[in-house]
Amino acid sequence: MARLPRLPDLLTTANLACGVSSILFASQGQLTTACWLVFAGAFFDVLDGLAARALGGGTPLGAQLDSLADMVTFGVAPAFAVFKAGHYFLAQEGTQPWAFILGCIALVIASAWRLAKFNIDTRQTSGFLGLPTPANGLFWVSVVLAHVALAGSEQGGASWFSFGWFPGAVPIIALVTSSLMLSELPLPSLKFKHFKWKGNEVIFLLIGIGSVLVILYGIRAVPMILLLYLLSPLWGKVFPKTT
Repeated sequence: MARLPRLPDLLTTANLACGVSSILFASQGQLTTACWLVFAGAFFDVLDGLAARALGGGTPLGAQLDSLADMVTFGVAPAFAVFKAGHYFLAQEGTQPWAFILGCIALVIASAWRLAKFNIDTRQTSGFLGLPTPANGLFWVSVVLAHVALAGSEQGGASWFSFGWFPGAVPIIALVTSSLMLSELPLPSLKFKHFKWKGNEVIFLLIGIGSVLVILYGIRAVPMILLLYLLSPLWGKVFPKTT
């Protein structure tokens, strides 16, 4: 017998809707809207986890739905935004963008493998092994947003010259972030079990430092925050482990 959707499932569906909408807007060249929709999807992704824990835990259906939504919102949508952002220059130059296209494809493939691995890996109940797919997706759309803002136009033209280096860098950066997603690098889950300082030091510091960086640098702060997150296993060792 069919059951009514639970609140976490509805929030996950909102995440999925944001991802699909992002792809549609990017296909029309509206990259700013497309990228912010990925951030909106991340907001719903956080909410569905909070709702699931508030209701006593998730369900097998919810877990599968969450991964499918994350694949669209943080895998396909960011890669498509990167492709649309960089393809303009490649078309202008008349070059064959094989390496650039392969970089975008690698982001999607690594995201799929990362999510599938997470679903069956019982070691990742209280933390992550490898860069989470949402973090990777947010990194890429933040880069696109920063360069769109720098260029000052989404319509092409001379102002896009400042974005010209990006297509050549995509394959290299994509290889790095894809490798991080599939790595065994231990990273905190950033999920609060309680709101006390002890035991949540890394989360609070990331939120605090990240907020300051956002105030100072805007969307350009997201890559900096990602670097802080990747280094958190090192500086997080200064805090004693809770038992």
